[in-house]
Amino acid sequence: MNAIAANELKRHGILAVEQLLANGPVHIIKRNQPVCVILAEAEYEQLTKAAQANTSVHSHSVMEWFTAPASGQYTKEEIDQSLNDERGEWDKA
Repeated sequence: MNAIAANELKRHGILAVEQLLANGPVHIIKRNQPVCVILAEAEYEQLTKAAQANTSVHSHSVMEWFTAPASGQYTKEEIDQSLNDERGEWDKA
């Protein structure tokens, strides 16, 4: 991980970050935990464009999933039988 301690960042400033950015995103460490990541502008733009492209995909609410028609290969009776068989195996163990 390409990282710099917050205290070191305070001492050395943006120059330290610029040098580290040459090796990829820079994680800022505070109290031995990563608290944020600094990206080069090009990487940020790439992520932003990818996120915008993904927003065109319709996401479903929980209610939409529950009210959607069944699309599986098994009937309710087949699923119930499979579950009962599996539970029966538990009793044998």
